[in-house]
Amino acid sequence: MENKLIPAVLIGALVGAGLSLIDKNTRNSVLSRSKDLKYYAQNPDEAKEKLSSDSGQSSKLQSLKDEAMFWKETIEEIRQNNPELEESIKDAKDTFQKKREQKQVNQ
Repeated sequence: MENKLIPAVLIGALVGAGLSLIDKNTRNSVLSRSKDLKYYAQNPDEAKEKLSSDSGQSSKLQSLKDEAMFWKETIEEIRQNNPELEESIKDAKDTFQKKREQKQVNQ
């Protein structure tokens, strides 16, 4: 059986986008932003300058990086301090994979 999730999601997104364009304000907004996008595509130096001038964005990005590093370090610490927990999680994953494979074979 072929996976139909991705095509269904894409079709749903296209239908939703088409329906949202019925609204005049949405249409105008999309047209305006597409003109901006076209302008910046033709003038990439201005796009770089605009992106670098947004100082608030860089602090948000740094905050996200810090958060990701915190969770990475926390997970690594848990793995080192609890090898039994890591082994249990791997066993549970293997069990779920085997059950999923059996389910696919039975269908």
